[in-house]
Amino acid sequence: MDKKVEEFRYYEMPMGRFDRALLGDKWITKYCTGEQHFHNFYEVGYCYYGEGVVFLGEDAEKYEAGTISLIPSNFPHGIHSAEDSICSWEFLYLDLAGFIEKCYADDEYRKLQVLQQITRFPIMITIKEQPRLAAVISAILEENREQQVLNKEAVNGYLYVMIQELIRLNEHIALEHEKELLHIEKIRPALVHIELHYHEDLKIKELAEICNISEPYFRRLFGSCMKVSPLEYINIIRIQKACELLQKEDVSMSSLAWKTGYSSVSTFERNFKKIVGESPKKWRLRAKDDKEFVSYRTRVLKGW
Repeated sequence: MDKKVEEFRYYEMPMGRFDRALLGDKWITKYCTGEQHFHNFYEVGYCYYGEGVVFLGEDAEKYEAGTISLIPSNFPHGIHSAEDSICSWEFLYLDLAGFIEKCYADDEYRKLQVLQQITRFPIMITIKEQPRLAAVISAILEENREQQVLNKEAVNGYLYVMIQELIRLNEHIALEHEKELLHIEKIRPALVHIELHYHEDLKIKELAEICNISEPYFRRLFGSCMKVSPLEYINIIRIQKACELLQKEDVSMSSLAWKTGYSSVSTFERNFKKIVGESPKKWRLRAKDDKEFVSYRTRVLKGW
């Protein structure tokens, strides 16, 4: 099977924050997905007016004014406006893993549990269906728009409330779709472990043990759910983290390779170019010229 091309759009968080907002007239347009894309952070989309379809992997969900999309990192998606429909969206990118790390720094189990609960799957809701969650999201957007005193502290407060609402929402949906979610939940501990320990020497056998299933079954299940092998997924996460470090630090290639879990510079550079399409040095130069986001194209199976 030929692998489809998805675009990875990398966002950098402002210093000391866990949120980045894309606001204003720039996002009033006619959206056309073309190829789907995915991000290194959790995406919240808020539709003010217009209609069309949001593509989530191989699924498609209709949207209209008052629709909110909740999309975990690394999940392919895209917006396609209806014919002759100009749409107004605004977007939030949230470093939920970093925020949860701060909130539950002394409780490793709770930290992992919360992260698993709120990043299970993409969700489409409406303001009418989830008024409390919608109000919190709207408040975060407005805080970013107004930039008043204690803005960061206010947003962090809203983020904490938002996480609790996301836990409730995800649990409700999980109960409704328990059978459909059974397979992905079996490998969820491995996904979280990779996110937190990408810089370590990860063994597929150990990931299977974390999920309490055999290695052969784990490999088959992982490929079926994620549309890539466990090793391919590990490399994608590592290269995403390398992009973050390249954007923030003046780091050598040897140090970068070590920080992202590669035993040699040549292996790191080979994987980086395979996924990104250019060398780390070229990517860093291009990234410094684009303060909002940097895109690269990587080949993953459609539906991942």
